[in-house]
Amino acid sequence: MGHFSVRVMYDNGKPANDVGVAIDYGILHGVDEKRTHSDGWVEFHNHGDKSGKIYMHGKNMKDHSLGDGKTYSFTI
Repeated sequence: MGHFSVRVMYDNGKPANDVGVAIDYGILHGVDEKRTHSDGWVEFHNHGDKSGKIYMHGKNMKDHSLGDGKTYSFTI
């Protein structure tokens, strides 16, 4: 099992600290929720090269391929 990362930034370019990010891996693997660190990054385990839904503040950021080593950035 590998990892992928999500970074959350404010629209002023600063890292978003303590923002809830959830990954819905689907019916077989459930949901994992974590909070961003002071640098705006949070790391999740992947379940192979599956796709899943990324949520921030409860808002669906759409389906993404959650492959090993991938990174995703969002601005709030």
